[in-house]
Amino acid sequence: MLKNNKLKDPLNEITLPSFSKLLDVNHHSCTQASMSEGPYFFRYIVCDQETRRMFLGNANMAAGVVVGDALQWHYSHKIWKHNPLTKKLSPVNNEKVSKEVAIQLASEKFNEYNPVDDKDRDKFERYKETIPQTIRQGFLALDGLGISKSELVVAEDSISHIDDKLELPIVGRSDLHFKIQSKDFKSSEQSDGASASSISSGSVLSVLELKTVWDKPGKIKKDGSRSFSAARLPLIPSKPHLQQISFYTVSKSLVSPCCPYLIYLSAEGFQIYSENNCGDLEPANIKNYYNQLVQVCLRRERMLKRYAHLNDAELIKEELVKDIDPDFSHPFYWNIGYEFVKRAKEIWRNT
Repeated sequence: MLKNNKLKDPLNEITLPSFSKLLDVNHHSCTQASMSEGPYFFRYIVCDQETRRMFLGNANMAAGVVVGDALQWHYSHKIWKHNPLTKKLSPVNNEKVSKEVAIQLASEKFNEYNPVDDKDRDKFERYKETIPQTIRQGFLALDGLGISKSELVVAEDSISHIDDKLELPIVGRSDLHFKIQSKDFKSSEQSDGASASSISSGSVLSVLELKTVWDKPGKIKKDGSRSFSAARLPLIPSKPHLQQISFYTVSKSLVSPCCPYLIYLSAEGFQIYSENNCGDLEPANIKNYYNQLVQVCLRRERMLKRYAHLNDAELIKEELVKDIDPDFSHPFYWNIGYEFVKRAKEIWRNT
């Protein structure tokens, strides 16, 4: 019932429905599915990819990216990248670097980030100090999982996964995966010295999703500096993160038995969630979270097909905006820049 292919251009791989060609939508993703309808509609239906690249970022995202990069540079044998000649994603051999070099390269890359405002600049300055230690916590976590025992560690593996209930594929890029013989595999799943756990015998594919947690900015103090509260590792995984790891696990399980790991990192510690210490990551619940993701994608397809009979992209968008609550109060997904939010509010104001 399910099919799995390496990511190519979906427009060349499957027969797309009419709404896809009209609205230039050729896939789903976990990021898209985590959004409410308003931000999704504006980002992916109103705006094209070139416009989305102009959305404002933030220091949290930039810091998270370089932490992931450092871990990939140190451990990975192959990293999937975009080939400018073929215009496709493909695995590229990675010349692994030492831990300290990985930290240095990540810090240099983060220094290129341009803060969007004064608050973001304060976060930028703070995270420059905490990124090295956050990366070191990542090294501790991954070393504990036995990643160095694997003969092949792959980063950013690109997945295009087709569910028979959907007309479009779900695509994504997993942070890391590796395979080792589990009879030799033991891991500490908490940085506070939790007891080691073992996995059932046989060769399994460990699928890792990495998340970073950063100090939160507070009020400006009397001396003009900004206060920060220490980052806290989550007590339980978030639903969007569970749906994301479920997508990678279900996709990869079609070709190999998989063990999912959801790893949270901060400057002060790490937390590894697996089926051994988190019921949400047990096989039955992984399938439940995957099904939840598919249901969101299915509702999106129904929404986009609603006015496809009009056979005109602009008319379809005009009708869709009347049916969608923009949800401008969302604290994260509308943090894309004043001019873009202004444009979005004009669209809904004129309906």
